[in-house]
Amino acid sequence: MDAREAIEQWRDSIPQDERAEATAGVALVGAGLVFGAFAMLRGRRGLFAWALPGALIAAGIVMLSDVAWDTRTERIAETEELISAELASLDPVARAQVLKGVGERQVKSFIPGRG
Repeated sequence: MDAREAIEQWRDSIPQDERAEATAGVALVGAGLVFGAFAMLRGRRGLFAWALPGALIAAGIVMLSDVAWDTRTERIAETEELISAELASLDPVARAQVLKGVGERQVKSFIPGRG
């Protein structure tokens, strides 16, 4: 997978309503990197020379992490609805067996030496 495919896959994974915020976050990180490169080329070493690039990069990272958090929350809610609908179609004993099996596998994955 080359860089263009990776970017396209990442872009497709973001919900439509979050794309503007993700684009702004990437733009802020990019602008911060460009300003940082200019500061390095000009030989600037003071705090104020790095304040703008640092603030831009930090703001971009915050925006991107907000998009990632929102996307994760949305996917969890969709999955929860799907699983709840599947469980509702089972009888109570079968539902209990499925939940027991899933719970045991999840617990074993957290306990060292048991999974």
